[in-house]
Amino acid sequence: MLKSILSDLNDVEDYLVDYIVSDNLSFDEFPNCNVIHVDDLFSWLDVNCEYYDCCLFIAPEDDLIQYKITLILEKHGIPIIGSNSSASYTCTSKSRTYDEIPDNILKVPSKIINVNNIDYENINSILKKKKLIIKPDNRTSSDLIYKFNDIHQLRKIIKKYEKEDVLKALIQEYIPGNSISVSTICNNDHIDIISINSQEIKENTTQIEYTGCKTPIQHPLKKEIIEQTKKILTNIPGLRGFVGVDYIIHDKSIYFIEINSRITTPYIVLHELTDENLTKTLIENLLNNESRKIKIKSTGYFYK
Repeated sequence: MLKSILSDLNDVEDYLVDYIVSDNLSFDEFPNCNVIHVDDLFSWLDVNCEYYDCCLFIAPEDDLIQYKITLILEKHGIPIIGSNSSASYTCTSKSRTYDEIPDNILKVPSKIINVNNIDYENINSILKKKKLIIKPDNRTSSDLIYKFNDIHQLRKIIKKYEKEDVLKALIQEYIPGNSISVSTICNNDHIDIISINSQEIKENTTQIEYTGCKTPIQHPLKKEIIEQTKKILTNIPGLRGFVGVDYIIHDKSIYFIEINSRITTPYIVLHELTDENLTKTLIENLLNNESRKIKIKSTGYFYK
């Protein structure tokens, strides 16, 4: 995703771009993007961000990193090519996001738990009726999503979570079906649907892992998916920039999974397929409060 954005910005002659990067990250350099290495990003931003006209960043939702960066930029009044701190905070937690989504949106039945204080008897009573999955409440990666059929399996998963310092987790009913995402550009007055994307999911007996995407795809429920996506996004004020919404489609039911209030994997494909420079269009749409239709030339794939 970083390479996709820097590649786009490298082609815009009237932008002066600084790329702020931690010392331990290696990447391909781009001649028109000035690289600044920093030890402490938060401290550096607090002192230096006032010298910039706007900021576009890629950061995980893990441990409130995205939220913390947004707070610093807002404090200094720097336009953000992304969501505000309120929306970022909501979307850093899957359970908080669910609380903001209206009841007429179909959601996967879920229960939030504290990893250090689990009512195994209650979970066992749920297991008698259905298969469950468990995922960290505030992590971006799919590496820690598991299926389980009994309490013995759950106890093993919880030990892994404790080693990874996962404090809260979401237990959800396992819904079989096809995973998709919707890529959008949100602005104060507009929600532009860019594409519907497949989500390639690898499942074994215990683990569920995201492995890539195909974008765009044609879906028989396209109209319903787009309508539902717009309803969901309008219920969380402050969502701006490139925003993704994830679903599971089971028969003709559209189950809402989560919102990613940040640039997501399909961007890697989309920036190669659009007629215009995607990153330049994203920046101008937000800075000028515009809605410019993005045309996609073909279909592309990304695999881990």
